[in-house]
Amino acid sequence: MSDLLGISFVQLLAIMSLILVLPTLIIVAGEVEERLRVRGSLLEKPVALVRNWLLPLAAAWGLVVVVVGLDTNSLLARLLATGLLVVLTVAVLQILRYLVDEKRGRSKIPGARNVPQLLMMVPRLLITLVAGWFLFTAVWNVDLSGLFAALGVTSLVVSLALQDTLSGLASGFLILGDRPFSPGDWIEFGGTEGRVVDTNWRSSRIRNRNGDLIIVPNSTLSSATIVNFDEPARLHRVVVSLQVAYSNPPSNAIAMLLAAARATEGVLEDPPPQVRVTQIDDPLMGYDVQMWIDDYTIAPRVKSEFGALVWYQSHRMGVPLPSPAYDLFHHDPIQEAIDDTLSVDELAERIRRAPMFSGLDDLDLRQLAEAAHPDRFRRGEIMLAPGVVNRDIYVLWQGRAQIFAPDRPDSFIGLSDGDIFGIVGRSSRKQAPPEILALTDCEVIRIDAEAAGAVASRNTELTEHLDQLMISRARRLNPLPDDVRIVTPEALGFFGAATPAPNGSIDEADGGERDAGAPT
Repeated sequence: MSDLLGISFVQLLAIMSLILVLPTLIIVAGEVEERLRVRGSLLEKPVALVRNWLLPLAAAWGLVVVVVGLDTNSLLARLLATGLLVVLTVAVLQILRYLVDEKRGRSKIPGARNVPQLLMMVPRLLITLVAGWFLFTAVWNVDLSGLFAALGVTSLVVSLALQDTLSGLASGFLILGDRPFSPGDWIEFGGTEGRVVDTNWRSSRIRNRNGDLIIVPNSTLSSATIVNFDEPARLHRVVVSLQVAYSNPPSNAIAMLLAAARATEGVLEDPPPQVRVTQIDDPLMGYDVQMWIDDYTIAPRVKSEFGALVWYQSHRMGVPLPSPAYDLFHHDPIQEAIDDTLSVDELAERIRRAPMFSGLDDLDLRQLAEAAHPDRFRRGEIMLAPGVVNRDIYVLWQGRAQIFAPDRPDSFIGLSDGDIFGIVGRSSRKQAPPEILALTDCEVIRIDAEAAGAVASRNTELTEHLDQLMISRARRLNPLPDDVRIVTPEALGFFGAATPAPNGSIDEADGGERDAGAPT
């Protein structure tokens, strides 16, 4: 039938497509465009471009070339093909832009890696070059071999003249492709360290610890050894090397260093700190303390905090540190430590100044002093941690401290000079046990529980006061219902049976703590 009408089957098919298919596609594209517009999607523009330009131009080219039979090399056919190719290229670029923006939006999610902007530009450039090449060779039949030859010579001259710039550009592509670091990572290279702010095709911007911005050419980074402290994990080991006196047993020195490491803020419990002996040489022994942190930026602060705590722990645990004396024959750290130790009479006098023990006779005070040991604590340290079995009594000689319940931050008891602690009861409920926090540098006298129990067994008034003190503190930290039992010193095995206080209320048994409800 098509032959009877004087048209071919292809022409008939093209006419039917123009009559039926083209309007259907335009209607469908219009519906899709409206839905995308309501959603605010960036795909609205490429769909509109297809509906308003691509489909009409394709229909016009099919009508002119297929139906009318105009030669494809004619000016009108080439103009229509050019417009069709340009519109198609723009639509593809807009779709690519939508995909790039979506990828950048995902990269802003915490934990996602940012996509370099330069790598996003490469597909656009390739699409444009391919479309241009197809336009000149297939549509306009232009021979580009001479142009390519000229470009080859020109590129050789340009590459020789701009070899440093091109080297930096190539290094930028390599870094952006290999991605040894991302913005926000803390890196170190060639003795320089800092946080990466941005990376482009030519250079990378890094902010160091002083807050200064360092601009480093990518060619320098590509040839340097880079240490990334944030990849593949933020876990980092801090190693501090130090020396202690040779006279200290290694077990005591290691225990002292581990105690300082565990008390340092920012040091992780898992993996735990470790201490290794690195030098055995009279008069010094060397140790390496290994501590793990999850943020490399705090490494200098951790080292400083650890060094300060080592001094306090060494005095508290009796592990002398090396002295900068030049004449080793006249310097004896052990003897100096002995000379600095308080005598029994001095300890007894300090214990007597505590209101709780002021009424004891000289014999009882001396017995307590003979079982007492002076300790020092640094501001911010936990002087009596929960979960540690310790029945000793502590006399706060100098400083300020605070008893608090971790699960009740609004409940605390202040301690000052002359107050005692170590007598803190708690209920049988599953509550967080109280802790003793040093608010300032503190000097305390630790009295052995056995000696304190022996003295208290001969002084029923002291026993009752200690009992009342513990109950008072327990009630102030954790108000309890009537059916909850309070653990008493007698139940803990400190002292003998309690007897009624001859005089005074619970507040009077608190000694110097009647106004300790607020921090002092």
